[in-house]
Amino acid sequence: MAENRRDARAIFSAGETDASGLRNLVRREVDLGVMVRFSKLRILFLCMLLLSAFPARMAAQKDQPAATTVAPSGSSSAPLLQYTLPPDKLEKAYALYLINGALYLVTGIWSVLVLWSMLRTRFGERLQILAARLSSKRLVQGLVVMSLFVVAMEVLQLPFDLYEHHLGLKYGLSVQAWGSWFSDWGKGIVLGCIFATILGWILYWALRRSPRRWWLYFWMALIPFVIFVMFIEPVWIEPLFNQYEPLSKNHADLVAEIERVVHRGGMEIPPERMYEMKASAKTTTLNAYVAGFGATKRVVVWDTTMKQMTIPETLFVFGHEMGHYVLGHIPQEIAINLLLLLVLFYFGYMFANRLVETHGARWGIRQLSDWSSLPLLVLILFVLTFFASPIFNAISRHYEHQADQYGLEVVHGLIPDEPRTAALAFQKLGEISLDYPYVNKFWEFWVYDHPSIPDRMIFAQSYHPWDEGKQPEFVKSAP
Repeated sequence: MAENRRDARAIFSAGETDASGLRNLVRREVDLGVMVRFSKLRILFLCMLLLSAFPARMAAQKDQPAATTVAPSGSSSAPLLQYTLPPDKLEKAYALYLINGALYLVTGIWSVLVLWSMLRTRFGERLQILAARLSSKRLVQGLVVMSLFVVAMEVLQLPFDLYEHHLGLKYGLSVQAWGSWFSDWGKGIVLGCIFATILGWILYWALRRSPRRWWLYFWMALIPFVIFVMFIEPVWIEPLFNQYEPLSKNHADLVAEIERVVHRGGMEIPPERMYEMKASAKTTTLNAYVAGFGATKRVVVWDTTMKQMTIPETLFVFGHEMGHYVLGHIPQEIAINLLLLLVLFYFGYMFANRLVETHGARWGIRQLSDWSSLPLLVLILFVLTFFASPIFNAISRHYEHQADQYGLEVVHGLIPDEPRTAALAFQKLGEISLDYPYVNKFWEFWVYDHPSIPDRMIFAQSYHPWDEGKQPEFVKSAP
């Protein structure tokens, strides 16, 4: 449920392995004229962000109301709780809001410049020559090219990653020691090399097999790969970065309450599929999520969430995550995103062929099926996914809103005053994560993959079909 500020990196960036991460793994005329136009759009986007900061600063300087005097229609006269921050946290949240916005833009521009420089310096051709010297086998060549490309991108991105972790420590969002952080960074690179090599083999096999339909064949091969990674992720990948325990081991009372919620939803989620993640070893923020596929699907609640929230609040958080589980959001979202990705692949195919024809000799790319074309293909996909980001994020926000609604329905009657309980849970979630209350609407539209905390709090207190004599949409058995 955390408000995610996702890092828009190249397609083969490491470490993004949960369901949202897979979405980001596949998300995020490249001649001089197009690059200039793209840079101008980036500058315009930056100007819009800076201009949006002025009304945000003015709002930050105002006294925040504890609650509005307007009551939800059809409910009691109790005022709506609004998302607020005390002055010290508001100042920190505003600073992070600006810094994160700047980092999003700067790292995006940096990635484009790095990939463009790789083309201008024929870096892809150099990787191809090195791989050919080491082995005549294409499998080995793919391992060399893809791994070195991932390492180069991660090393060049490292200063920004270090600064982001420094910010987390400075603002109290992270408690992870630098040694542990570098360990995770190294594991991420190894995983990135493995996944990139597999994807590289598939991609260049498709390019050699069919110069005209490679984009379709690669997309088709990507589907089982994504499903496989989703399946193994909770069992083989996530434990590399965090410690997990059965939720019943230390929270038997909470499991008993959760089973009531599961029963209300008419579902069977056995306790052995409920886990506690020891997030407090690395972070102070709160979260819960659904991961896995089929036999590996599970619900995970961070220990920080259970420490900071009451049992009713935690039950609402669980109900939200159960909503993803029950409503089939993960397979639905992956399917929709894959369809969108198919469209991006087609446009990438058209741009790539044209650019190789016009600039291939200058960049050391004889044909698109050469390993030397890798920086070009990644750059094209990066640019396309940047402009498609609002679509991917809008889909995510829709499903997150549905999960909020399901969470309210499934705990109705099981916890006292569920609208207020949910609002208080969102307040804690946003306050601990230092989410800024006055986010620019265009920025929210472009970047946020969750609805904003203020909007979620208002919805939680405004959704009451029972008071209006209506049936809830998802949990029909709710009283």
